[in-house]
Amino acid sequence: MIPLSLRATKPLELAWLSDVTESLKPASELCPIWVRHGTIYSGSPAPPPERHPYCGMGINLEGTVVTFVERQKAERLPGDIILVGPGVPHWSRITRYPLKFITVYFLPSVLIDLGPQSDGPEVLRRFTVKQTLSERLVRPPKVLRQRLTRWFEEIRDEFERKQFGREIRLRTLLMEQLVELLRWEQRMGRKLGKAEDTEWQPVSKIFRYLREHYTEPIYAENLARAVGVSESRLKILFNKAVGMSWVKYLQGYRIHRAAALLSEPGSNVTEAAFAVGFESLSHFNATFHSFMGVSPTIYQKRSRIPLDWDTRVDPLLQKGLTLPPLKS
Repeated sequence: MIPLSLRATKPLELAWLSDVTESLKPASELCPIWVRHGTIYSGSPAPPPERHPYCGMGINLEGTVVTFVERQKAERLPGDIILVGPGVPHWSRITRYPLKFITVYFLPSVLIDLGPQSDGPEVLRRFTVKQTLSERLVRPPKVLRQRLTRWFEEIRDEFERKQFGREIRLRTLLMEQLVELLRWEQRMGRKLGKAEDTEWQPVSKIFRYLREHYTEPIYAENLARAVGVSESRLKILFNKAVGMSWVKYLQGYRIHRAAALLSEPGSNVTEAAFAVGFESLSHFNATFHSFMGVSPTIYQKRSRIPLDWDTRVDPLLQKGLTLPPLKS
């Protein structure tokens, strides 16, 4: 294997951190796995600096990028895999075109729902534990790289087909891929700590309570009582397990449920806001914009644009992005 080259980011290269925004991904409990893919031949658009409430796993099939995660950077070659957890700021700068990529996003609940006695929490920890960029960036050997690449391509194809049983198939492919990757890491002796370090039983209860009561006002006191821990313990447990506060996660959960509602014909911004638990339209509008980068009204209009619309007009509309080479 070619060794990874990890470097600390110079002070002048940290300006991108001030541009980090919550990313626009239509993942929700109704569609917990979302895939972004495409080919960029030259110039923009490219993903802006972002963080998100999901776990993300990406691969470059062609091209190279310099990836920035927090205050570190490293070059990603074709076949390299990057793992990013909830709330982690990251960005990539393309250094060799064309860039062909596949990124799979999934909600932490996909693994949490497997139960505290399963391997799910330990897999989730691979994304959420505090770690360096060299630990987030994986450069597997050729045979494994080929297998993982096929899985990425199968997930992409299944996501785009939208056939009966798609969600079941996506979960199956994702789990197979994660198991293969982590088994290889274990054989190589990579350790990031054991999942037993986190109390997953109460964390599972937190997720379940938030999903069941997100349309209602939720306060730390009530949530802590329902889970059976103190308010301070509640905060520590969730942050340690997921890498972000339960309040931030709840906000993202509500906003992405609202985004799904706004994508439906005949939807109404005010009705969507109250349907997902917001008590103030102004608070909903501000929170929606902070997560999605646009107002609910603009998002609603964009979500209704026909699928054959030229995605080059607006990067926020991208699902799979394929740009032709620029003509001189």
